[in-house]
Formats: sequence, C-alpha cells, structure tokens
Amino acid sequence: MYMTMLLNHIRAIKSWGEKHAARSSIDVESFQMEVKARNRYFTLHPQFRARIDGRLLNTSKISNQATGFLGWLPYAPIKWSLSSDKLLFKAHMVEHGLRTPAWWTAPEQPDQDYIVKGSRGSFGLHITGPFRAGVAPTEMAASASPSLETRYAEQFIQGVNLKLWIWGRTIFHAHTYSYPAVTGDGVHRIDQLIELLAQTQSPRMPRPQGDGEAIASSLAHQGFTRDEVLADGVSAWLDFRYGRDYESPCTTELADNALPRLSEALLVQAKLAAEALAGDLEARFPAPILYSLDGVIDALGNAWWLEVNSNPTLPPTGYPHVFSTLFETPPIP
Repeated sequence: MYMTMLLNHIRAIKSWGEKHAARSSIDVESFQMEVKARNRYFTLHPQFRARIDGRLLNTSKISNQATGFLGWLPYAPIKWSLSSDKLLFKAHMVEHGLRTPAWWTAPEQPDQDYIVKGSRGSFGLHITGPFRAGVAPTEMAASASPSLETRYAEQFIQGVNLKLWIWGRTIFHAHTYSYPAVTGDGVHRIDQLIELLAQTQSPRMPRPQGDGEAIASSLAHQGFTRDEVLADGVSAWLDFRYGRDYESPCTTELADNALPRLSEALLVQAKLAAEALAGDLEARFPAPILYSLDGVIDALGNAWWLEVNSNPTLPPTGYPHVFSTLFETPPIP
C-alpha cells in the first residue's frame, strides 16, 4: 500500500530535503529520524502497526510484533478525548452544526436502519450490522467498567467511504472507497462470486473466510444470502467498513490520493469539519497535530462524519506540510 511502503516515506523526505538543503539520518536502533535544515534540527518519532496479544495497535517501538510502518512525526503518540471516545466526537460535531449519523444508547431503541459499534477505536472490528429499523439490538448495554467502552447503535447511512488526513487545519490527503461488490451472472452463488473476486483481485481485506459474519449481515440487509444464485446483472455489496475492499493496493500518490477528485461542495464540508476539530486541538496542544477524519458520502454528495483518529498513518504527502511547520519553509500551494 502506498502509505505503508517505507521507501515512499524515504523518497518524500529526500525530495523535500533536496529542495531545502536538508540532511536526514535514521537511528537503526530506535528508527528515529533526525532532520537538519535552516540552522534547526528535529527528531522525528516512528510509528508502527503491531499485533500484541491478539490486538491491533499503533506503537512507537519497533519490535518483532510490528507488522507495518506508519510514518515519522515530530512528537510521540498523543491522547485526545475526541479521538478516544466516538460519542464525544459525535456530540462535538452536533455542537458545531455538522452532520453525524444519529445514535442511540441503552435503553433507547433505534428507529432507523443502524449498526452497532463501540465508543473506542477498533480498526473497524467489533462492528455489527447493518440491521433494519425495528430489529432490537442485542448488545448495546454500557460496559460495567468505566475503563471499557460503551456499545451504541448508530444510524446506517449507505454511501461511499471517505477518509481525510489533516495537518492542523490543512487537508492534504483523502481516500474514497465504494463498498466491495459482486455482480450476478444467473449461474454462480454469491459465495462463489466472492471466491472468484478474491482470486482475481489480490485482496486486501476482508478475506472471505475471515469476515463471514459481516458479509452475511450486509447481504441480509439487501435481502440476499450467501448460498443463493444472484440474478444476471444484479449487484450486491459485501461490506460497508472502510478498508474492506478486494482491490489491489495503490502504490503511487496519484492513485492513492483522491483529494484532487473531491467536489467543491464536499471540500467545503470537509474544511468546516477540520476547522471544528482543529479549534479543539489548538486549545490542547501548542503546535499542529496530524489526525484523520472518517466519514461517509451519501447519495446526495453530503458527508456524514463518523470518528477522528489522533494517531493515524502519515501519508508521505504529509511531510512537506510537517516540515513547513518545523522549518518555516514556504507553505504548500
């Protein structure tokens, strides 16, 4: 994938350094990077994706459990309440007049189609549904321990997944993904079409055998089952979660960054959301912070904001923005 390929990060830093007479070096023990330019120097901290005790998490320590590289930043991982608690984030969006799907906590009952998720980040795991309105949720009770998350129901809005990367108030990278889908031929069952899709598309996630419950729920929402033959020309989507596609990963900036292709109306909505979030961050931290913002684009082209992440992968396109802040180099056009 473009953003997790170490060479893309090194290329981006090297390109910036050549333009600004900078020198960079990496400590192979800690994987920290030192960058010198304009009579200043900064230490950048690495971030890795790791699987520890069966859990996915981001860490600044390189170890045998690390599975991917997420970039260098001029600060260690931070904690931010709007990122740690999705319900706080949703309330913040409402307070600023921004769209976020309706939500319900026990004992409230959803009166619209919905999914069930937890208030803490989970890399898209532990999300169930979608369910039709009127179907009572079975796992929405708040956790007994305050250290654990609250389960809640959230209005299900079908659309195109949107993810933005923001440095301070500047949006510099975006992903847009339609749901993975299969199209019937009147011969093959849906599960056979899924297998064929997986074989021909070099899948990222999910694997057909790994996310069966999510696929079954998505199909049921559309009135299908995995073992039925899909009529010729009829399409069925398989998963609504970000990153669960069957396409080969993008390896270049041009293919990976959808920001230049977003509509002007959508960019206006995105900038309003970034302003609302940056205002909260600036009250807590003295310098710009990297964060990513997840949403879904509905059929009318409107963005509905779902959650924010304060320690995301840094796309290589972000380094010129980071260095512009650190070294006061000219802003990016």
